Amino acid sequence: MSPQQPATLLPFGILMALWIAAGAVDWWCHRRTRIEATPKGLAESAFHWVLFLQMGAAVLAALLFEPTAGLVAFLLAMWLLHEAATWLELRMVAPARTITPLEQMVHSFMEILPLTGILLLCQPELEAWFSTPDDAERTLDWRWIPREALPPAPVLAGYALAIAVCNALLLAEESWRCWRRAPRGVQPAT
Repeated sequence: MSPQQPATLLPFGILMALWIAAGAVDWWCHRRTRIEATPKGLAESAFHWVLFLQMGAAVLAALLFEPTAGLVAFLLAMWLLHEAATWLELRMVAPARTITPLEQMVHSFMEILPLTGILLLCQPELEAWFSTPDDAERTLDWRWIPREALPPAPVLAGYALAIAVCNALLLAEESWRCWRRAPRGVQPAT
């Protein structure tokens, strides 16, 4: 099964909705703790764009290619890069502003939901792998194979609109706030 088949549209839809919502709640947490007023606000906002683009590349790849071992390896690599970037960001941010318990919980969701999506995506392959008789040769397909059919256009349009409005637009607003408040160098004494 793949994300375009009816039996998996609902779980993937729920997962995407939760992930998009978690991104919006994370933005709200940043706004509430006024990241723009911290010395690292603009750098933190730049990290948020990096994290967004890392996962955007993974989602796009998952939509365009069949779930082969090659795709799953790429998705896992992107998830690990996302985790590393999150760790670096939090190391930088934690001394500069309060990271509330709610924000910490939202981060947990934003970290586990992509991994859940990867497991859902490769579940049919794992079932086939483990149901192969012991005497049969088990091989992994490392090729990147374009999908024969994408999810329905309304589903793709809904994801794109939700991500644009609930994530990209909110990130842009956050970056604008941080950029406006960022120090502009030393002012001459008058």
